[in-house]
Amino acid sequence: MQEIERFFSNLFSSVINRFKYFAMDTAEQKMRETIDEQIKQRRQKPKPKDQEDRE
Repeated sequence: MQEIERFFSNLFSSVINRFKYFAMDTAEQKMRETIDEQIKQRRQKPKPKDQEDRE
């Protein structure tokens, strides 16, 4: 009986950990995509004309 309980305990623990790490990976990937988008947007902003005039 204890072996069966241990088996299911390990099984559920493994499943929960897998979902937890999947969620963490998904969140990290989304965060990286958001940061990359923000960097692209900042690079695409036109520079003010004042800087060109000074040169």
